[in-house]
Amino acid sequence: MFETLANYTASTPDHLTVSVLLYFFMPAQLLFLLLNLFVQTAFSNEVVRISTGEWSPFVSEHLENKGILAHITKEAFAVKGVDVQYGFFPWARAAQFSKTGEWDGTIAFVRLKEREPFYLFSDPIYVGHYAFFHLKSTPFSWNDYADLKDKLIASTIGFGGMGDGFIEAEKKGAIKVLRLLSDVQSFNMLMAKRAAAVPSDVEVGYVLAKKLYGEKAILITHNDHYIQRAEYHLVISKKIKHGQDLINKFNSGLAQLRKSGRYQEILNSWYEKPIYKDAVPRKYLKLKK
Repeated sequence: MFETLANYTASTPDHLTVSVLLYFFMPAQLLFLLLNLFVQTAFSNEVVRISTGEWSPFVSEHLENKGILAHITKEAFAVKGVDVQYGFFPWARAAQFSKTGEWDGTIAFVRLKEREPFYLFSDPIYVGHYAFFHLKSTPFSWNDYADLKDKLIASTIGFGGMGDGFIEAEKKGAIKVLRLLSDVQSFNMLMAKRAAAVPSDVEVGYVLAKKLYGEKAILITHNDHYIQRAEYHLVISKKIKHGQDLINKFNSGLAQLRKSGRYQEILNSWYEKPIYKDAVPRKYLKLKK
């Protein structure tokens, strides 16, 4: 056939030659391309797309493995053959992208009533504690929110890690909360003595203070009466058709990490990094081991 084809093409005009070659060889090329595409699809991992924001040391575009929560999330999914793609945005946009299903989900969310209609929640990835940060030079104590009615609290727009109790007290006007664009603005208000306290996760608060103020970060401390024990979750948008399947895979992978000891290995490795050792009090981290 090939000899006949060669003789034929040699004696035909160029445009006919091209037509004949396409006739004989295009089907094989298409078959190869289709088979190659099938093999790539069949053996490539599923991908989950997670939108998030900067909240070091938990999630950060500038940290190794994108932060401690992002690290755990990636390894838990990897156990089940799922790859993770992270997208970093301002937090309001990150939340909106996951809520609408433009991205599959996000991480480091606490469970709140106002979020329930939009998200499926995983098992907790990590447990933190929300506390009020204040200047050591300014006495600060509280037992319930009524004790704070005369104090100005600076907090970030959209952050709800303080829990439903704080949010309800804020809505009812039982506490005075100034919502700002970022944690940086909130802590700057505190350092300038224009706010009495800033609610923050303990680890996040100390890491941020160290980054912002260096040695002067020792001027800031947290109150040991925690606002709440905060469980941080992976959330998947209810707009995603296979959302529950992703949650199930993640929960299974996370359980395997815990059972194997790998989960604690990840935590311990992070606690020994400078970002933790240079900022977060060791007595606090000892409670988490």
